Amino acid sequence: MHDATDAETPPRRGPVPAGSAWRIERCAALAWPAAVTEEREGWLLRHSPGVTRRRSNSALPPPAPVRSIEPVERFYRDHGVPVRVQISPAEHHRELDARLAGLGYRVESGVAVLTARAGDVVAATAPADTAPAVTAAEATREAVTPADAAAAMVREAVTPADAAPAGAARSVPVEAPVEAPVEVAGDPGGWLAVFAELDGHSDSEAVGREVISRIAGPAAFLSVSHEGRAAAMGMVVADSGWAGVFCMATRPDLRRRGLAAAVLGAGARWAAERGADRLYLQVEKDNLAARALYERVGFTYSHGYHFRTFP
Repeated sequence: MHDATDAETPPRRGPVPAGSAWRIERCAALAWPAAVTEEREGWLLRHSPGVTRRRSNSALPPPAPVRSIEPVERFYRDHGVPVRVQISPAEHHRELDARLAGLGYRVESGVAVLTARAGDVVAATAPADTAPAVTAAEATREAVTPADAAAAMVREAVTPADAAPAGAARSVPVEAPVEAPVEVAGDPGGWLAVFAELDGHSDSEAVGREVISRIAGPAAFLSVSHEGRAAAMGMVVADSGWAGVFCMATRPDLRRRGLAAAVLGAGARWAAERGADRLYLQVEKDNLAARALYERVGFTYSHGYHFRTFP
């Protein structure tokens, strides 16, 4: 059986404090809520009928050493679905990971969690002479367009953990940047249509119903339209000084034209205005194109996670 190893973990600037990584994971769990959530013996148990994404149907372990996995196995058996554990932060749950491997749990989906200062992302995605954006209460047009972002970023490529399939980073010619503002809405409303168009998964409708509609914290739903069609999107959820970046996607024919960078910049400004000066996001470890973009705008490695599933 293949296990996640240190060799698969991206380099980082130093040891990741367990407390910081755990705080990010709890914020992420609240930002991406499940239809059914229970706490048992420190485990956070999540189940979302109709949603196929692993984080919506997996158990997050407690920060302390795990004594028993029986509550986890019972919960998922009762719901008639495979038992899945999110080994996160992986650096601090090596014993649990080895234990599940010995029981026959298979490894799925290695993910890197990246963090950045909101101010660093704003600076990296906007020209020096860009004026601060003016926002309305529920929806606004951000002043920085994808063309501005493309001027600050030489090239871009997108998709975090639950967007399009991973692909290798590569040098490609830069096409003309898209001239369109980033729309920022305070509720999902019409944004869900954009999500359904760009998400690229069979469970998009279920995610909108069972996940996005349940988000309780302040959230920004970002989108860019081009020639009457959805071109790019993202979602940012703020909580306790942190803001999570989710649902990043760009229409395939419009990639590398400043869209993803513009969405990230608008989301970072929105977060900073609400006192969330730290950002986090989750990206597949082998999605080199997306990771390259995030690193260029200021994100660095925090910790990793993967899933163990049985049967």
